[in-house]
Amino acid sequence: MKLGLPASQFELIGFLLSINMKKNTVRARLVLSFKGETYALDSVIDLDECLGESGAAPNFHQLLARAAGIDPYSYLYEVLEAHEIEFSEATGVAVRSCRDGRFDWAQFEQDRREEQDWQRVRVIAEKTMTARDLDADPDLKAALLATYRAGKASAR
Repeated sequence: MKLGLPASQFELIGFLLSINMKKNTVRARLVLSFKGETYALDSVIDLDECLGESGAAPNFHQLLARAAGIDPYSYLYEVLEAHEIEFSEATGVAVRSCRDGRFDWAQFEQDRREEQDWQRVRVIAEKTMTARDLDADPDLKAALLATYRAGKASAR
């Protein structure tokens, strides 16, 4: 048992989390000139696939280069790295992290963890509390999240 729930209910929670969580993506664009040619790189990056253990931001230049088939050991890649990437059209919790053409990875990771915690709490709360819009009551949401995190911290 985890979180005081039978294993079957815990597996159901994991399933519901995967359904409820929107995909986190961001569009990355970069335009550069090299040897008289203009290169316009444009890719939608799945941020959920970029999550690592270290918490460090992914190398967005490398992701764009790979999507465009640019060799990371080429002069073209060096020129690409010297240009700033413009970010836009974020989805999921990444929306708050994408502003004015920039992407704040630390903010995204914080928001993503908060959303994951909230989805876990929501599943439990909806099973035990009378029907109500849990998102509409920020004080209740904060209290439930604080309780969840306290239990999570004491389990370590």
